Amino acid sequence: MQIAIYPDTNSLSHEAAQYIVRLANEAIVTRGRFSIALSGGSTPKVLYGLIATEPYLDQVNWSSVEIFWSDERCVPPDDAESNYAMAKEVLLSKIPIQPHQVHRMPAEKADRDAASQEYTLEMQRVFGTNGIPAFDLIQLGMGPEGHTASLFPHQQSLHEQQRLVMPVSVPKPPPLRLTFTPPLLNAARHVLFLVTGSEKADAVQAVLEGPYQPEEYPAQIVRPTTGEVTWMLDTAAAGKLTQKGIQL
Repeated sequence: MQIAIYPDTNSLSHEAAQYIVRLANEAIVTRGRFSIALSGGSTPKVLYGLIATEPYLDQVNWSSVEIFWSDERCVPPDDAESNYAMAKEVLLSKIPIQPHQVHRMPAEKADRDAASQEYTLEMQRVFGTNGIPAFDLIQLGMGPEGHTASLFPHQQSLHEQQRLVMPVSVPKPPPLRLTFTPPLLNAARHVLFLVTGSEKADAVQAVLEGPYQPEEYPAQIVRPTTGEVTWMLDTAAAGKLTQKGIQL
C-alpha cells in the first residue's frame, strides 16, 4: 500500500492524472489495452476534467481504453445524480473515444438483478473471460463512514463472494444502486483511492491505521490479491494519521 498526501485537491488531482496516464501507457504496451473503472463524487470530477485537457489528453491512446464504472445510482443516465452523467460532462464528451469503448452500468432498469447480471456479462465479454475480470485500474473514493463504491457498513454486500455486480439499497440518497463486489474489487491490478476533506479524517485514520473491521469500514475490504493499492489524500483527509506517509 502506498499513501501520498497533497496540500490541496488541485495538486492531488494533477498527481492522480499523471498516475493514470502512466498506468494506461504501461497497460497498452503490455496488454494492448487499458481497462479502468471510474467512481462518482466531487473529488474525481476535478481529476476527470484534467485528464480531458492537455498535457494529459494527448498522452493516452484513447482507441485502446475501455471505461467502466465501479458503482452507479439507479437513476437515468442523464440524471444529475448519475456517475455516468458526471463523467460524460467532464471527460467522455471531450476525449476521442468511441461509444463501444464506454460501458455504462444500466442502473436505471427496473429489474436491478438483471441489470447487475447484464453488466457482469458485458465485462466478461470485453475481458474475454468467464471468471473475474482483472481491471488495470479501479478508481475509488471513500465516504465519511468508510464506504467505498456502494459498499456500506453492515450490509450483506460486504460478504458477497459469487456475484461481481449486485444491487444494493444504501443509507444515503439516492438509496438504490448497483455496485462492484469485493471479489471484483480485489482482482484489480491497481486500485487508486482519492480522498479529500476533513470530514473523512476519522475514517481515513481508522481504515489505514486501525484494526481490520470491514463491517465498520468497508474500504478495508479492498486488498487486491496480487494488485497494488494507492491512497492519495489531501492534508485535511490525512489530518488524523499518525504516520503521515509521503508528504508531497
